[in-house]
Amino acid sequence: MPGPLFNLSAYIGAIAARRAGTNVAAGIASAWLGLFGPGVMLIYGILPFWGAFRSQPAYRRALPGLNASAVGLVVAAVFQMSFKLRAISPMPDASVVIGIAAFYATHYGVPRFWKNGGVGLDAEGKEFTLAPWKMPAPLAIVSGGVLGLIAWAAGCT
Repeated sequence: MPGPLFNLSAYIGAIAARRAGTNVAAGIASAWLGLFGPGVMLIYGILPFWGAFRSQPAYRRALPGLNASAVGLVVAAVFQMSFKLRAISPMPDASVVIGIAAFYATHYGVPRFWKNGGVGLDAEGKEFTLAPWKMPAPLAIVSGGVLGLIAWAAGCT
């Protein structure tokens, strides 16, 4: 099954071709090539030289810095988006709390209070704390929406 980028490019190409009065299949093909063509050409253009490039000592010395800079750019983009979204949110404080709770639930997990208060018994009858339940991301998204509705109904800021 094609992914969302394929579907989006096909949709945009069909709409553009229909508005231009041309063949819809040609619009779909041109939009697909415009979206995926540069990446495919880059992969197949660089792939033959990649093995020799990876063995270069300069590349091996630069790789940790390249990885660190890529991670830094992703983190900077996340913070920039977060600050912009907080600025335009009607409930900025509640949104931050919901975001932190969703991250914690998916990354670290939620204590299993619903199973004997989060305590289990081993074979010898000794108590132990149950491992936290890591919430699946789709459930965290739906839960965040429900918490947002509750925050809105409660008049949180």
